[in-house]
Amino acid sequence: MRQAILTMIILSCLGFPALAEDTDASSVYQITDVAVDITADTAAHARDQAVVKAQRSALEQLLTRLGSDTSIAGKQSDDDIATLVQAFEVQQERTSSVRYIGTFTVQFKPNSVRNLLNKSGSNYSEARSRPIVVLPISTYNGRQILWEDSTKWRSAWDDAAKGSGLVPLIIPSGDLEDIAILSTAEAIKGKPEAMQAMIEKYQAGSALVAILKSDPDHPTAGQPLEIEAIKYDAYGKASEPMKIDPTAATDKSALSQIVRQIRDKLEGGWKQSAKVSKGPSSHLPVNVPIDSLPAWMAIKKKLGNSPMVNKINTIVLTRGEAKIELEFNGNISDLVTALDQEGLTLEQMEPSRAWYLRIN
Repeated sequence: MRQAILTMIILSCLGFPALAEDTDASSVYQITDVAVDITADTAAHARDQAVVKAQRSALEQLLTRLGSDTSIAGKQSDDDIATLVQAFEVQQERTSSVRYIGTFTVQFKPNSVRNLLNKSGSNYSEARSRPIVVLPISTYNGRQILWEDSTKWRSAWDDAAKGSGLVPLIIPSGDLEDIAILSTAEAIKGKPEAMQAMIEKYQAGSALVAILKSDPDHPTAGQPLEIEAIKYDAYGKASEPMKIDPTAATDKSALSQIVRQIRDKLEGGWKQSAKVSKGPSSHLPVNVPIDSLPAWMAIKKKLGNSPMVNKINTIVLTRGEAKIELEFNGNISDLVTALDQEGLTLEQMEPSRAWYLRIN
């Protein structure tokens, strides 16, 4: 076990190519910002124990993300968990003669974790939501900043976007087109037309305005940070502000913890909305206008990504249209919402009342 740990540590210092691969599966099965603090008889022993603890903690977080039974992690030995790990990266570390403090990224092997969950009989879902455009607004010297400068708040969101799991995050670059679409004042007020245009530019499903109202460079003694986070749907309509547990600290790690709290709420909301209803399957005949085979394959892929769709039966495929039958759980209203999350519009057309499907 010690040899395996040392091997992973050496490879992590060199940089694992697997962590650079940004496939859907690798992102879902990658856990970042895993913090550990271990004291042992020597720094080397503390580091070994930290790796073991980080892997177990990361597995628990992954099972939570997948909506699976977290007790499965407790039933695995340290060696069992090590075999599930594909890559291990040190984000930050500090050591003393007997203490090791570190923050890690753990990349798991998707197929190995799937096999474990299947053998355990545990339900899980890898379904990802459409991306969310995040607009981080900071406050400095009484001035609110969205596009002008790089800030600690934006940096914390940039880090979060590198491994955003079930809810992909997009942090706009702030180019001239971004600035023309949405001003700082419009983002703060949540102007629907401008918000919708920003979401459409990045082919996302929603947006999040995250305002750090406190000035991190000039904190008020004893006062917690003031954060406001509001999510907007694809049409620029605002939801209720999120409840955020603030902290009095203002360093980057504290901001990262707040970002992670918001990200966890986004993932929790997605998992709740993507829940597949139990019970008998339903069948729905659907017409799909297509202009090419690649277009049809793109729609099939999006359908396959939906947690509500059990099966796609192709009835007729012609040059201009596919006639299919969708087998799904739940009701049609939920299906329409779930497919919208995948970038698909399912609607019933008059006067025939036939259902049609197209890419948004």
